[in-house]
Amino acid sequence: MSGCLVAIHLLRSSRTSIAIKLIEKKDVVGRGVAYGTPHSCHRLNVPAVKMSAFPDNPDHFLRWVENREETGLDIIPGGVEPLSFVPRPVFGDYIQEQLEVARQAAPHVQLTCIRDEVVDLESASQGTLLRLRSGVQLRADKVVLALGNFPPSDPKPAEGSFSESPLYYGFAWAPDTLAHLEPEAPVLLIGAGLTMVDQAIALRERGHRGTIHALSRRGLLPSRHEFNGTPELFTLDDLPYTTLGAWRVIRERVARANERGNDWRTVIDGLRPLTQQFWKNLPLGEKRRFLRHVRPYWDIHRHRIAPEIHRMMADMAAEGVFQIHKGQLLRCDEVGDHLDVTFRQRYSTETKTLRVRRVINCTGPECDYRKFQQPLIVNLLKGGFIRPDSLALGLDVAPNGALVDAEGEISASLFTLGPPQKGIWWETTAVPEIRQQAKTLSQVLLHSLTGMLVNR
Repeated sequence: MSGCLVAIHLLRSSRTSIAIKLIEKKDVVGRGVAYGTPHSCHRLNVPAVKMSAFPDNPDHFLRWVENREETGLDIIPGGVEPLSFVPRPVFGDYIQEQLEVARQAAPHVQLTCIRDEVVDLESASQGTLLRLRSGVQLRADKVVLALGNFPPSDPKPAEGSFSESPLYYGFAWAPDTLAHLEPEAPVLLIGAGLTMVDQAIALRERGHRGTIHALSRRGLLPSRHEFNGTPELFTLDDLPYTTLGAWRVIRERVARANERGNDWRTVIDGLRPLTQQFWKNLPLGEKRRFLRHVRPYWDIHRHRIAPEIHRMMADMAAEGVFQIHKGQLLRCDEVGDHLDVTFRQRYSTETKTLRVRRVINCTGPECDYRKFQQPLIVNLLKGGFIRPDSLALGLDVAPNGALVDAEGEISASLFTLGPPQKGIWWETTAVPEIRQQAKTLSQVLLHSLTGMLVNR
C-alpha cells in the first residue's frame, strides 16, 4: 500500500515526463497484507473520516465510500458515517482506484506495474541497478523500498519446536492458515494483539465452533474505540523527556479527563500529533526503557479496535469459545494429529497444557532486519546499503526518507517509508502517517529528478 501511495502522489504532482515502475510480487498492487484480506469482518482500526489517501483532502475516502453507497453498494449495515469502521477490503479497492485515476490524469507519466520481486541491487554509473527474481534487470534513478511489515519470528519454547510441525502456521496471513480446519477443532493463537483479533473473528466468520485459545505473556487485549470527547491539547513542553516522567503526566491528564466526563482516549488521541517529535527527541536509553516497560500498555491503548469487533470478541468470550491465557510458553509436543502446548501461568509456578489442532503465530511483525532471510534484505545488509536503527525497530533513515548506509552516509538514491522508519519516528505504520510520508517523499523525489533532468 505504501508504494502505491508514493506512486499516486508522484502521478498527481509530476509536471515532467518520468517513468514509474511499481514492482509487486503479489497478483495485485495496493493492498498489501492488511487490505488484501478476503474477510469482510476485518475492519479498519481508524474511522472512515481519517482514512483519506491525501493529507490535504481529509474527507476524500469518506466521500468515495458515500458515492459507492449511492450506486447501491452495501458497505456496512446502516450505511457509512464519518466515524464508521469500514471493511478493510473496501480500502484496498479505494487505493487501487486512486492509482488508476491518478494514472489517467497524468498521460505524461509512464506507470508500469511489474509482477516480480527485487532480490538485489547495486550502484550503477547512473542510478541503481535492480535485479529481479525473474532474472530481469532494471535501472532506476531513485528507488523507494516500500517494504511494509515482515512476518513474525517463530516463538521459541524452552523445549520442542513449532516450526517443525505441519500443525503450526508461522505467518497468520498465509493463504492456507485457516484452511482445512475442522469446525470443532481447538485452535491456539500465540499473541493477543490486533493480528490475534483478526484471526479469531475470521474463524468466527467461517463458522468455526471449536475453542479459540490466545496465549501471551500479559494477556492484554486491544481496547475499543469510543468517541466521547475532544482530544486533550498537549505541547512538547508538557512532556518530560523521560519515560517515567511522561507516563506520570499522561496519568495526571487521564485523571483530569475523567473528572470532566471524558476518558483516557481523549488523552492518547491528543498525544498523536506530538508522538513522532517526542520520540525523536527522547534519549536512546529512555526509548529502551519505554520498550521494556511501557510498550505493551501503550499498544493496547493506542492501537484500538472497532466497537463492533470488540463486541464480537466479548460475545465469543461469554460463550466460552474464546479464552485468553496469560503465561510464558514452555514447550510444545506433537502427538498424533494435535499439539500439546505447555505454558507457565503468569504470577504462578503452575503450568497448564492446551491440546489443540492448530497453532497460529499472531505475535506481530518482526522488526529486526538482522533476522530476516528475504534475499533483498540479506543482500542490502551484505552490500552495506542499509543498517538497522539503534533500537532494531527498523532501518536507519534520514528525515527526508533517505536510507542511511553501513558507513553512516545518507543515500542519494535509496528511500523508504512506513514501518522501516519505526525506530526513528515510532508512529509510522498507520495510514495518517504513511500518507504524509508518501506525499513528502514524492516531493523530494520530484525535486531531485527535476535537477537531474536539467543537468542532463
